[in-house]
Amino acid sequence: MTMLDIFKEVFSIAIAGLAFPGFNLNVKPGLYPIGNPRPSEESSVLVTSNYFVTYKRIVSSLEKQSISAWLLVVDTEGVNVWCSAAGGNFTAEKILAQIADTDLTEAINHRQLILPQLSAVGVDHIVLKKAEWEAKFGPVYIEDLSEYLQNNQSKSTKMSQVEFNLKKRLENSISHNVFISLILLPLVLGISILAQPLGFVLQPWAKWLQANVLFLLFYIWFFGCLIGILYPVVPFNSGLFKGLILSILLVPLCTMLFFTSSTLDFIIGFGTLLLYGSIIGTDFDGFTPLWGTDFIIKDYILLAGAAVVIIFGLIIAPFIIGG
Repeated sequence: MTMLDIFKEVFSIAIAGLAFPGFNLNVKPGLYPIGNPRPSEESSVLVTSNYFVTYKRIVSSLEKQSISAWLLVVDTEGVNVWCSAAGGNFTAEKILAQIADTDLTEAINHRQLILPQLSAVGVDHIVLKKAEWEAKFGPVYIEDLSEYLQNNQSKSTKMSQVEFNLKKRLENSISHNVFISLILLPLVLGISILAQPLGFVLQPWAKWLQANVLFLLFYIWFFGCLIGILYPVVPFNSGLFKGLILSILLVPLCTMLFFTSSTLDFIIGFGTLLLYGSIIGTDFDGFTPLWGTDFIIKDYILLAGAAVVIIFGLIIAPFIIGG
């Protein structure tokens, strides 16, 4: 998959997300035929989460590989496979419950399930075995499924390895950037317009945001791609600290170049960009295969504390400085 393919994919996903009420990117749990699956050993049963992005990527990849299969979509409350397995939403019990709610047993003549490797942390195959289902953990990436099936469901070392190389990091960056540019930024801009008449506390920030939309759009893409490129070399394991370090290096220069009309303008720009960098850095934790759930949760707790401090500073700045 080229970077252009990745951009087209996440762009279409973001656009599709706009059609979902409340940006609800969940797929209805159930059993979906991909291609022309037959009730034979040739028709595999793949299990996945009901996160819209995951579902769309799997279906697209299966179609490109000309693979016919049954796709069992489990209700994980719209969370991706890795996070839902670690969080207890992608389990053997949930898989069995989803099987019971479908006609899977009538559609196939075998009792074998192919699960995502990244779900192994949450799925107890013993529970599935007791229910007379054989669980096999497939390749990490769906693009390797065709080779996996041709090799009699045998994985090579490469198929078992999780990558977080430059291409994967930029894929994550583009996903962030498209979503923030098309959905989050317009939403925040709309809130700022509605909030502007509500009082002095919100007016400076609302005016600043509306006056700098084009710069913010540029910065979203610039910073988002930069953290993807430099993620391995920026000090600390924590995505929060990585985001803060990059922001501390970049934000003063940006604010001095673009936000010089007043001291308050400088402070609002500094605080807003620092907060954005902190959020993006922390969010990268959830995309990496490097850290466990406990580590990620701690980072988000630290982010909440940092956000409170920054937002408080943005609120009191107009009262201290005036203007």
